[in-house]
Amino acid sequence: MALPLSVRMQKTWRDALLYLLALFVGALVLNAVSFALVRTSYAGVTDEGAVEAGVAAFPDYLRRVTQAVVLVGIAEVLVLFATTSGLVAWIGFTGRRGGGEAGIQKEGVRSAAALGIRLVRWWAIAVVVHLVFWGAEARRHPGLFLPILSASSVAEVWLLVSRWLWPAILVASAIGWGRVATRAARGGDALLSALGAILAAAWLSVFELREWAGADSALHAAAVGSAPSARDAVLRRYPNVLLLGIDSLRPDKIDPQGTPALARLCRESVYFPNALVTLPRTAPSWAALLTSLPPLANGVETMFPTAARSHLDELALPAHLAALGYATAVVSEYAGESFGRVSFGFAKQAVPRVELEQILGQGLVGRQPLALGLAGLLYTSPGSLGRALPTPLPELMRGLASFSHPSVLAGDLEGAIDVTRPWLGLVFYSQPHFPYTSSSPFYEARTVAGADYALRFGKDVTHGDVRSDADRAQIDALYRAALAETDAAIGDLLARLESTGQLEDTIVVLTADHGEGLYECPTCVGHGDNLRGMMSLRVPLAFRLPRRRFSNAAPAVVPAHVSQLDAYPTLLALLDVARPPVQEGIALLAHDGAPVALPRDRIFFAESGEWLWPTPAVPAARIEYPPITALARIEEGRIVIDESHLPAIRAAKHRAAIWPPFKLLYVPTPSAVEWRLYDVEKDPFDEHDVSDRYPEVAERLRAALRHSVLRFSHMLPAGDFFLTRPPAMPEEYY
Repeated sequence: MALPLSVRMQKTWRDALLYLLALFVGALVLNAVSFALVRTSYAGVTDEGAVEAGVAAFPDYLRRVTQAVVLVGIAEVLVLFATTSGLVAWIGFTGRRGGGEAGIQKEGVRSAAALGIRLVRWWAIAVVVHLVFWGAEARRHPGLFLPILSASSVAEVWLLVSRWLWPAILVASAIGWGRVATRAARGGDALLSALGAILAAAWLSVFELREWAGADSALHAAAVGSAPSARDAVLRRYPNVLLLGIDSLRPDKIDPQGTPALARLCRESVYFPNALVTLPRTAPSWAALLTSLPPLANGVETMFPTAARSHLDELALPAHLAALGYATAVVSEYAGESFGRVSFGFAKQAVPRVELEQILGQGLVGRQPLALGLAGLLYTSPGSLGRALPTPLPELMRGLASFSHPSVLAGDLEGAIDVTRPWLGLVFYSQPHFPYTSSSPFYEARTVAGADYALRFGKDVTHGDVRSDADRAQIDALYRAALAETDAAIGDLLARLESTGQLEDTIVVLTADHGEGLYECPTCVGHGDNLRGMMSLRVPLAFRLPRRRFSNAAPAVVPAHVSQLDAYPTLLALLDVARPPVQEGIALLAHDGAPVALPRDRIFFAESGEWLWPTPAVPAARIEYPPITALARIEEGRIVIDESHLPAIRAAKHRAAIWPPFKLLYVPTPSAVEWRLYDVEKDPFDEHDVSDRYPEVAERLRAALRHSVLRFSHMLPAGDFFLTRPPAMPEEYY
């Protein structure tokens, strides 16, 4: 005889509570194991001394991070219980057939043993559910779990199994609670069982089916869609300005198949595919672009300038446009943290703060991957779900070096701009920056057979060797996947602006802070450590002009070399606004949007960045100085490079004078300065010095480079070396 329905329902609810307990125990065990085994770093760098000092300096902040992680962990357990407990209900409700009262009494005698068996069973199921959920989120956003996923090819099997098993668990849970609901006698039991089925089905619909349905469209996003016209709207005095910056974007990686939105944007623009940066690192590059001044002039020569060097409001484009009545905003993820360090005059900012306390907090979160999975899912979810994360997790997620989700930036921009007046919005996308991670389905569609498994999900420039052509192809595939996801996000942003009519009165500027070396040669790695080749120096610069204001302007490709310093003067020319006299760039377009005649004999200058940590790109024969962990100090909570180290950094920098197709390199070594001349069109990797063949060119560029550096009073010649002039002695010493 079967057990009475009411007795079976009691057992079902008891088993459900045991399963909830098992989920908590499983979470504690798995998180303890991961905390002990996982080691985190910042962009591949770990310094135990800095960690110890930071832990001692920021105990309250780290305590808040820990509390937030615990809250997310509890939320994850409750979510897993709500969405998967139907498995337990199904097994517990339908799997018992007893012998009436005798069976119940017999079971009561064995209750302790039975309880223990059930606990073990539910704990085993709970651990499997945790691991499958974790695997499903790792497949969705592998950058969150890069150290774990890169350790062994077993992880790929785990991701593949989780991809299919997690939805199957949700389906089974919904069916399980549904069956219980249809058989339950009491209204409360039926209602709770139906609620369990709804929760499992809702999770499946919101997070799983939507991703599968949108996978193909995500890979083929269009630049803009059809939308209502705004041509009849009142024309303001000034148009909006949208600055789209993409970290590490190379012009040769833009193509209609891989980046349809960017390709279309360039086709609709006056496009300069040969724009050159002054320093291929993010903070100095943006400082140069937004002031139209090179690093020696604007003072931002490193990634970590002091506060005294970081106030560029009076020189920068945002402050200039704000004085004209513009609302100004900048939004970014990981690589845009420099916008919080350097003040350009943006009225609103949605950028990460990545100082020592945040780096330590990210390290703490990264060692709790189970909680990180739910945090990543919430952060990347549309609408209000992302706001459910407790502080300071949203800030930490935004600043994670191996995790970008560019689609969130469209919402950030919409929340930051004031559409009642003309606005300047800078949207800076981080994803193509190393370690080149992307989300599903982008990275899954670009995998190279035969490549090292450690490169399957990402590549940090400070770790691992690149041994084969397949490895190099895989790195290129990672980069293209990250760029494709960014392209899809830009397509979505432009479509949203089109749908509101704003795009029809917006100047859209596309550019990058620098390019990227993708292991084309042994030292063609990343950016900023050297000036070899043109991969890190050449970026796109495109101006898409609204036809409402520039009816005679026509899209065009201008192959001439230009400078990133030209972006600011060009925008002022388009706005018909007088430019500051200190700017060193030139206007590339006239007020009506037509390209202007460019000087033929223009020489461009560039310099390398500081050497932050050892990479294959750092020159072997160099003037050495300590790594960033020794150069840096904490200034009012900010990481800065101490001013006392700037003379050594300046003396060691490589510099270049570029007169296409020639590039002259200034390479200081401990014993002498080497001058090398290359024809970059015929010799893309700077392998053949042609100084002897073109001595006049070499001498001309050498004189120009010396003048470009020594025109600054704080620079001093010492033979061929460029040194920093010592501070003046106090008068009492004379």
